[in-house]
Amino acid sequence: MILTYWNFHVRFGTTLISESPSFSAVTEEFTRKKAKLLELGEIFIPREVDMPCFASLSKAGPDSGRGAHAFGFGDSRVKLVVSKDPDARLRLARDPAGYIILLEGKKFVGDVQILPLAAHAPNQAFLNLCPECSMGCAFCSMPRPEGAGSYLSPERALRLVSVASKYPDFSAVAITSGIPGTVREANAKMAEAVKAVRGQYPSVPIGVEAYFDGTAEISLFREAGVTEMKINIETWPEERFRKICPDRDFQATLKALERAVTVFGWGRVTSNMIVGLGETDGEVAEALDTLASMGVVPNVRGIRIGPGNSAKLEKALGKTPERVGAERLLALGEMHRNILERNNLDTGNFETMCFSCRCCDIVPMADI
Repeated sequence: MILTYWNFHVRFGTTLISESPSFSAVTEEFTRKKAKLLELGEIFIPREVDMPCFASLSKAGPDSGRGAHAFGFGDSRVKLVVSKDPDARLRLARDPAGYIILLEGKKFVGDVQILPLAAHAPNQAFLNLCPECSMGCAFCSMPRPEGAGSYLSPERALRLVSVASKYPDFSAVAITSGIPGTVREANAKMAEAVKAVRGQYPSVPIGVEAYFDGTAEISLFREAGVTEMKINIETWPEERFRKICPDRDFQATLKALERAVTVFGWGRVTSNMIVGLGETDGEVAEALDTLASMGVVPNVRGIRIGPGNSAKLEKALGKTPERVGAERLLALGEMHRNILERNNLDTGNFETMCFSCRCCDIVPMADI
């Protein structure tokens, strides 16, 4: 165990926070190592390292369009993109005890497990019904549609869930979609898929990650059988949101989150907050405190940069951002946990989507 000390000077009435916080909490060594792995993001796997499963090619999420593996060590999980560069800072290897992760040639993490991905995430089938999106968010790697867009049918979605259900640890389903046409059409397609899954799996938890330009459709998801809802605010404040998500409405997103808490309950709604887009820690604190006071459990995610979004990010921000460093991820994680606890919220109550997966972020109550 490594002892580190953070001092946060936060006054949430005016949302002040130290720009360079020092440590003031005990953090497990595995969490510090996970933060470093998230900072680097990519790992080289030599051909001689025999893998027990294929890499997952995600069509949505932080690393969409690139192959990735999920790794477990201690109580931590992390998902890393597979790099083609043999000189990558992270490298997977084997020793007599099993898999290990090397950092710049030296053993960094031992006793590593390769986690099979049922569909995008461990333990759950996380389906993207359409891998194209017209919303134009700068952080997103999904391509714009060339035509009307093609959705997975409810029957096809059900077949994918059926395959994933054969995994021993299968426990949940999550559904999202790009928006090739209208938000209403995409939500209708997701609701149809939810109904199909709920009909075949009456007791499995189902989460949905959706966009809303109003609040009327939120109840339809509850009626279809959804148990947990995710509506992403993405960034803060509204001025930055308009740069990053020019085709979305910031206030409509906040209203949808407020309505979703009414429909699904306090602590059953979540929202991604991406960091690394030029925001200050004070702006992150303001965002997390605002969402948590509404009963939303925010999720803090460091920006991922790749071939699918680097040019869009540079255009939106005037420069390409850098991946968020491990120390900032840990500091924000501590602040994040404090805010959730003050609002009687717990990431451990979620059974689907990102808080259940735990691979891509420093998750309060699980990692810190």
